[in-house]
Amino acid sequence: MVTAAQIATYLADIQEAQVLYTDGVIVKERLGYPNLLQHRVVLTILNAYVDIIAQYFSQPVYSATFFLTTNNFYDEEEVKDVMLRINEICDTNYYLDI
Repeated sequence: MVTAAQIATYLADIQEAQVLYTDGVIVKERLGYPNLLQHRVVLTILNAYVDIIAQYFSQPVYSATFFLTTNNFYDEEEVKDVMLRINEICDTNYYLDI
């Protein structure tokens, strides 16, 4: 079970990782790297994943200070999969035990 503080920390961490990945792609574009299409596509997918996680936790329902997952479109396994994919793209190790 996760608390509101853990959720806020996790969201801040993955958004920081997203920004760092975006900065890396921008630097490559400015330096004139060829074939940036793959990096742009991965960046688009990363943005979608971070948006999914942000939406998942955007309207939290709590019971005794713990997050309830019953009112979400995604189930727990799908969100855990998205968390792992964000970690793979950003080369991080951020995780919440939902």
